[in-house]
Amino acid sequence: MDRIRDSGEETIVVGDRVDLVVQMGQVFRALIEDRLDDGPFLVGIPSRKGVPMQVAQNDDIYLVFYRESGRYIAQMKVIALEKRGEIRYMWLLQKSIAQKNQRREAFRLPVSFDVQIFEYAEDREKIFSLISDELQGTALESVKGRDISITGVSLLTRRKYELDEIYLLSMHMDRTPAIVGGKPVIGSAKALQLTAAVKRCIPWRTSNMFNTGMQFYGLTKTVSEDIARYVLAEQQRQIKKRRPN
Repeated sequence: MDRIRDSGEETIVVGDRVDLVVQMGQVFRALIEDRLDDGPFLVGIPSRKGVPMQVAQNDDIYLVFYRESGRYIAQMKVIALEKRGEIRYMWLLQKSIAQKNQRREAFRLPVSFDVQIFEYAEDREKIFSLISDELQGTALESVKGRDISITGVSLLTRRKYELDEIYLLSMHMDRTPAIVGGKPVIGSAKALQLTAAVKRCIPWRTSNMFNTGMQFYGLTKTVSEDIARYVLAEQQRQIKKRRPN
């Protein structure tokens, strides 16, 4: 594996207090205690409410660290465990460049609508024309949108997606399910089809699920306007729904 080299504020350093995010979304506070020649990091195995973090060699975990410019997330692998006296340690090898978590780069609206995720292809128009309302069964998976902004969407996925990988999305934002029981819903509005890059994929509260954030990529002016209109209309609908009669 090539060594990950970060620069500036995206670099994890000895002495950093970090959050370790493991399966089921549990978060443990820990300290970066040492590093071997720009290689793996030494971290004491932390506890949460008196319960030690359950970890094994070759486990993948996410490390979150903080700088004045924001919050950064990197994927790590446990490459070794050791014990020094009564204290247990693990060695973590960084697998991905730390990515800044853009918490509020744009207003995010909580939503729930159908999204199909497809493999990326250079000729996206040809691929989308072959999807034929997702009846070809070529989607990597069908998921629910959790929130949306004019710049991206958050999804709850069963698959784990690599950071910066690009995918094709088919989003049914009219709140009508695209498919029920394997068959299309009559009257379902046409899906909005676009390209997006993975910017976050961390374990969710439920086992084997991931909170996946994708940033829209190469939007046309028409698609950007469609998303902006949807966000505004949905926000107004939610506000109206909360108002007392």
